[in-house]
Amino acid sequence: MDRETSESPGSPRQEHDELLAARDGDQKAGRSLVARHGASMLRTAWRVLGAYGGTEAEDVVQEAFIAALTTPALPDGDVGAWLRTITARKALDGLRQLGRRAEQPLPGPDAGTIRAQAGDPDATLDVLTVRHALGRLAATDRAVLTLVDLEGWSMAEAARALGVTRVAAKLRAVRARRKLARLLAERPQDTR
Repeated sequence: MDRETSESPGSPRQEHDELLAARDGDQKAGRSLVARHGASMLRTAWRVLGAYGGTEAEDVVQEAFIAALTTPALPDGDVGAWLRTITARKALDGLRQLGRRAEQPLPGPDAGTIRAQAGDPDATLDVLTVRHALGRLAATDRAVLTLVDLEGWSMAEAARALGVTRVAAKLRAVRARRKLARLLAERPQDTR
């Protein structure tokens, strides 16, 4: 029989094989993993880091790839989800370090420029408004919302990534959504 049953590019088996090959120094396999998963890892890092997202997110992704290539552990299933889990954990580690150094982000270009009318059912929230509000959440709250609401992870997957129980993750998500709603409701009123 011909090799008609060979794995298609990007299949779970091929990704596992590429991960193993990259660990053994195969640069082509490493570039393939970066090309396939780098963008989603960067989005995850940026969303977890919030206001610190800038170049810190790129550093987090690099650290996540290094960790993935040097750990003896292998993913049980989806390599991309496993890489994003490592990325989320590295981002949270980075936020903890920033907190210990008491660094504060520079105000973004959206500071004080939000002009939507609160309570107006026709008002839309722009991306900068939501990013600003997310940046004001605690790191763990932002992480659970990022993983569940933005990345589409199940509560169980997010709980594993954050190292908490599913119930704890769900409770954090509920509280974080409430706080985010309050922050969005408190945005500056239109003064035009």
